[in-house]
Amino acid sequence: MGELNRLLAQCDGEVATQVLFFAPDNGSSEWLRGDLWQSAKAIPGVKVEIDLAGRLAQRFGAETSGFVVLYDVHGKLLFRGGITRERAHAGDNRGVDAIVSLIAARIPSTESTSVFGCELRDSNSVPADRNAPCPK
Repeated sequence: MGELNRLLAQCDGEVATQVLFFAPDNGSSEWLRGDLWQSAKAIPGVKVEIDLAGRLAQRFGAETSGFVVLYDVHGKLLFRGGITRERAHAGDNRGVDAIVSLIAARIPSTESTSVFGCELRDSNSVPADRNAPCPK
């Protein structure tokens, strides 16, 4: 969430941003409203929602937590990938650079990057400690 916050600060309100949190279809979604949820809610202008059973993640092709997409106002996909250079690692990276370039109407160095999160296929895939390994 720190990298998303940093990215949006560079975009000066030029993007509508939605953060989705996976919730299992057969269980309570209350378990996910922890620190990460609160961090997302604290980012100005960000809409935070529950993605029940990962339906929206599947629709957008997200397979890993931390997946980011950027669309233009006409619905054309401009960028897909991650905005960290490795899992739970802050700092300069190609994903943020590409999105900032696209929003500034410049040609990006890339249109996709690798995503360094946990697999979304498993409802237990996101560890409580961001530095902990993803459950198998």
